[in-house]
Amino acid sequence: MKVFVVSQAGSPLMPTTPGRARRWLKEKRACVVCKVPFTVRLRFGTQEYMQQVKVGVDTGSKVVGIAATTNGEVVFQGEVHLRDDIVDKLTRRRQYRRTRRSRTTRYRPARWANRRRPDGWLPPSIRSKTEATIKAVRFVASFLPLSQVNVEIAGFDTQKMQHPEVAGMAYQQGELFGYQVREYLLHKWQRKCAYCQSGNIPLQMEHIVPKARGGSDRASNLTLACEPCNVRKGTQTAEEFGYPEIQAQARLPLKDAAHVSSLKTAVVQHIQTLFGSERVHTTFGYETKYKRIQVLGLPKSHTNDAIAIACEMGEVVKPLEIVSLMRCLPRGQYQRFNGPHSEHKCWAPRTVQGFKLYELVKAKGQIGYIAGRREKGAFVIKDVVSGKKATEITPRKLIRIARPYQGWLITCQPLQPLSRKEGDASSPW
Repeated sequence: MKVFVVSQAGSPLMPTTPGRARRWLKEKRACVVCKVPFTVRLRFGTQEYMQQVKVGVDTGSKVVGIAATTNGEVVFQGEVHLRDDIVDKLTRRRQYRRTRRSRTTRYRPARWANRRRPDGWLPPSIRSKTEATIKAVRFVASFLPLSQVNVEIAGFDTQKMQHPEVAGMAYQQGELFGYQVREYLLHKWQRKCAYCQSGNIPLQMEHIVPKARGGSDRASNLTLACEPCNVRKGTQTAEEFGYPEIQAQARLPLKDAAHVSSLKTAVVQHIQTLFGSERVHTTFGYETKYKRIQVLGLPKSHTNDAIAIACEMGEVVKPLEIVSLMRCLPRGQYQRFNGPHSEHKCWAPRTVQGFKLYELVKAKGQIGYIAGRREKGAFVIKDVVSGKKATEITPRKLIRIARPYQGWLITCQPLQPLSRKEGDASSPW
C-alpha cells in the first residue's frame, strides 16, 4: 500500500512508503490533506522527479472502474458509482413547473421556442455520467502525476444481445422484416390474449415491462392483451402479474449499452482536452479481455478491467487487496417548500446536531452514509455499496467516520466481495 504525496505547491509527486510518510508526519515535515486515499503534503522543497504513471478507465453505465499502475505495480484502484436519479429529479421538476402555470402568478412569456440544442448535446442523465467519469480521472490526477490515460472504447452488438443466432442478411432485415408491428404481434401471440388465452375478441397492444417502470417500445417488450387483463395488470410487470414465462420473452434491456455507446466519445474528447491527445490512448474490449484473462488471470470486475486497460501487453501486475468505492454525490438540496400546495417550509437546516447529509457514519455496528433526515429527528442510513436503506437512528447514536471530499463519498472495501461479474454495461466481454 502506498501513500500519495503532493508538493508544497500542490502538484502531485510519486507515491512513497508508509514508513517514510510516518516519519515526515512525526517530524512535522508533512501534513495530511486527505485520509481516503491517504495523501500528505510536503512542507519542504523537493525535486519533482516523475516516473511513468498510467491510468486505465473502464467506462460503464452504473459503475466506472479506474486504476493506476507504475513500476509494475498497482498504486490505486477504485470503483466510481454513478448517479441514477437524474431522470426522476427532472421529472419531478417538470411536474412542479407545470403546476405553477395554473396558478395566479405574473405573466411569463413562453420560452420553449427559443431553446436550441448545441453541437455535442447529451441528455442530462448521460451528461451526468460523462462528467462524473471525467471528474474521477481529474481526482486521480490530483495526487498522481499521470503520464498516460487509457480509455476503453466498448462496442455493443445490440442485435446479437437480443438474438444470439443473428448473422448475415438478418442484420439488415431485422425482427419486423415483412411485418407491421401489430401484424407481427398478432402472428407471434396467435391472435390470443397472452394472459388469459382468450381469442376472437378485441386485443390491445400491451407492454410486458410498463413504460412507467422503464420499459421500451421494442417489439420484444410488446404483447397482446384483452382489455380486462390489461386493466388488471396496470403498471405491474408480467412476472409480478403472475406470468413469469411471458416476462422471460422480454429481451435484455439495451439502455445501459446505449448509455455507454453515447458517452464514450464525449469522455475521450474531454480527457484529451485536459491532458493532451498525445497522452490519451484508446483500447478495445477484446484487448482488455485478453490481458485480463490470458496475462493477468483475473475475474471479471470493473477494477480488474481497469487494471488490464492500464497495463501494456504482456505486463503482469497484482491488484491491491483494498479497493476505493467512490459514490458520486449531488451538490445539495435546493427545495425550500414542500407539501401538496407548497405550504410547508423545509424544516431541515444544512447541519442537524453536527451532522450533514452524505457523511459516513457507524450505526448499530454497520457502516453507512446519511441519506435523509426525518422530521421526527431520526436519520436515514443507507448502505455504501448497494445504496439501500439500512436503518433509521437518532443522531446521538451515530459515530462519524468521514465526510464527503470534493463531491465524493469515498470508502475502502476488501477486494474479494467486489470481484464478481457486473450486471450493468461496461464492456461486452
